[in-house]
Amino acid sequence: MRLVNINHINGNETLGKAIHDIDGRRLLNAGVSLKPSIIQKLYEKGITSVYIDDSISEGIEIDEFLCHETKTHAKSIVHDEMKRLSQKRTMDYSKLSKVVDNILDEILSRKVDLINVKDVRMQDEQTFAHSVNVCVTSIALATKLSIPVSKIKSIAMGALLHDIGKALLPSSLLNKTKTLTPQENEEMKKHPLLGYNLIKDNAETTATTKVAVLMHHEHIDGNGYPMNLSGDKIHYSARIITICDEFDSTINDKNDNNVHNTTDAVEYLIGASGHIFDKSIVDELLKIVPIYDAGSIVLLSNGILGIVVKNNSVNLTRPVVRALYNPKTGEKFSKVRLIDLGTELSVKILREVEVNIDSVIKERVRI
Repeated sequence: MRLVNINHINGNETLGKAIHDIDGRRLLNAGVSLKPSIIQKLYEKGITSVYIDDSISEGIEIDEFLCHETKTHAKSIVHDEMKRLSQKRTMDYSKLSKVVDNILDEILSRKVDLINVKDVRMQDEQTFAHSVNVCVTSIALATKLSIPVSKIKSIAMGALLHDIGKALLPSSLLNKTKTLTPQENEEMKKHPLLGYNLIKDNAETTATTKVAVLMHHEHIDGNGYPMNLSGDKIHYSARIITICDEFDSTINDKNDNNVHNTTDAVEYLIGASGHIFDKSIVDELLKIVPIYDAGSIVLLSNGILGIVVKNNSVNLTRPVVRALYNPKTGEKFSKVRLIDLGTELSVKILREVEVNIDSVIKERVRI
């Protein structure tokens, strides 16, 4: 199984994972043939990538850090509570708290070493899926930082609620697909304070959760907002959520305009460490995020195109790769040839390649 952009689908692939809407209703079953008519419907739903099963990815397993049922339920609750906020200016905090408990219990019980950061989303669930992803990643990162579980729950709640202030902004602003004007950008920057004001008097909400919502757009160098705080003046919970928030936004952009592969997103985090992000926390995140996800097509330094089969938790830049094709020689590897970059140190990954690999092999395209 592997995740592919639907622009790279020929029309005879098989869907590897079922697709559901935000209410958990199944839109497409796994095993469906992805004919052009189905691809068109996916476009209309705002879905830009899907998991497929094919001969190239045979035997590759995609581990879900959070099961589908838990994630769908969480997205649904966030959706309902943001809708309630925008219409009635109230929310059911107990429901959100139960969502965080469920996510926290599942993650801590599974003890998964690496997280799968890519997400398949529909246009109408972007904000809610993002909030859940940031919550999940924040829990994983806080656990890696050895933060006590009681504190992790407060951080997780802050992560789930970090964008809740957007419920009070005009939908026309939130749904705009073009670049925001300077005036619109200033309006968008109000959401941390709006979110904080919504929960600051809630007795059930911890102080950690409140400051996390308020400070999640502050930068280490003092150039963030809304208070231009710097360094240790930014609460540690907000420093964690800021990184997870920006990372998920970078690789799962709602308009599919600024989407980066994980490698580019990691490079961005590293480059922004020390002035936007807390470097020590970024360093810990990079220990649990695979640089090249299982199922990624990569170009190796020996000229071979391959697919990542399994990551190496000790060194995430050196996974096990299955050789597929050599664009220079035209050689297609019909027999399974695995290259363990953890032991074959003379070979390295040059970059992830976004291509229709079947077409590349068939047409002998040079990369």
